[in-house]
Amino acid sequence: MVARHLGRLLDEKRFGEVRTIFTEDASVSTASGAVQGIGALVEKARRIRPAGVFTQSFITNPLIEVDGDTATIAANLLAAFVGQPEGRGRLFAERYHLHATRTRQGWRISRVEGVPLWEAALPEVTPFHTDVPRSDADSAAARS
Repeated sequence: MVARHLGRLLDEKRFGEVRTIFTEDASVSTASGAVQGIGALVEKARRIRPAGVFTQSFITNPLIEVDGDTATIAANLLAAFVGQPEGRGRLFAERYHLHATRTRQGWRISRVEGVPLWEAALPEVTPFHTDVPRSDADSAAARS
């Protein structure tokens, strides 16, 4: 389902593909603020994950309930941010409550509500790569 693609898309900064997992009028409300609509959602994602900041998101333990053309998903989020400020990082955890809708293009997320659980500062983190890692499919597409 689309929830499993959310973290990877954001971590790889593929913001142009947000429409492949969200509805046009999607709303997102997390510790970093609330927005509605694809444009605002993309702007928020770019602000939170700027160039030079590496992220790794783990969305786990999804509990999915489908009712016709809608679904609710409860999941855990653990996200690591590395590179701000001065090589430091942070970890944070949220409880995700997502709503999805079946569209002609497939399932799309219509609402994300994140409930913050905890946050921890990392004293010093060394990234091993100077660019954001891309999936094999993205790398192959870029070479074509």
